[in-house]
Amino acid sequence: MKFSTVTLAIFALATTGLAKKTCTPSFDYCAAELTKSKGFTNDDLKDVLKGTDLETEPLKNVLFHCKNPGIVGHPKLCKSGCNDSEQEGSHSCSG
Repeated sequence: MKFSTVTLAIFALATTGLAKKTCTPSFDYCAAELTKSKGFTNDDLKDVLKGTDLETEPLKNVLFHCKNPGIVGHPKLCKSGCNDSEQEGSHSCSG
């Protein structure tokens, strides 16, 4: 099967749109939500942890703060895991 330039361009736009990272600034997110519905990958989140004291922590035990749309940082350890919430960005540590 041969792809036309137009077909390839449409495919590139579609896949780029699916991978767009987005989060609401000043809100906190569990890793699971960031990877499930916000366009981040586990590798993106592990990169945020590089060079911090949380670098070896499982992602499920880290709460990430959205600094700008598509940029997370300021990780916080959740010793008992991160709690998902029904509301956007209203996440906290368990127990």
